Amino acid sequence: MTKDITGKKFGRLTAIKFDHVKRDKTSGRPRHYWLFRCDCGKVAVLKKENVMVGHTHSCGCYHKESITTHGFSGTSLFNILHDMKVRCLNKNNKAYKNYGGRGITICDTWLNSSESFYTWAIENGYKKGLTIDRIDNNGNYCPENCRWVTRKEQNNNTRRNWLITYNGETRCLSDWASIYNIKKNTLKGRLQRGWSIEKAFGII
Repeated sequence: MTKDITGKKFGRLTAIKFDHVKRDKTSGRPRHYWLFRCDCGKVAVLKKENVMVGHTHSCGCYHKESITTHGFSGTSLFNILHDMKVRCLNKNNKAYKNYGGRGITICDTWLNSSESFYTWAIENGYKKGLTIDRIDNNGNYCPENCRWVTRKEQNNNTRRNWLITYNGETRCLSDWASIYNIKKNTLKGRLQRGWSIEKAFGII
């Protein structure tokens, strides 16, 4: 039996009553939908789980306001979301093979609600000039696997990086090259020839 949330408020939404159950197409798990009244006066049937965890904050009015008030449309943040969708969904895009082609997807919350992506971005440190980075490069675009980083930090997290662990510390090859004042290609060549890490770093 679904937990009764009648009368409880989440963001701009107040739960009115249970509406229906629908099974998730992927997992087969039951998803409970409730009727909510938004502060703007509208009512909407929404997935209870998304509302309770804060992925959905309103009937959709907040998204419309954010576009007008915050100038979301046409901004760098708007373009980040747009480009994310293109990489994962457009098979004709040259980047698709490295994203959608590898099975990387966008969570339903962000895919279906620009409002949710905007809210997550602002609440999790987004600033102009930062890029969205997947913590696990084989994982999807979702709140649990994404963060805002500088371009340099993102480059250090690409699946092309060669990670090296030395004295219990793991860094990418370019970072170690910088620390030991060695050209990146020189260090890479030494390791490819079978040199020990200490020898490649010039320690011995």
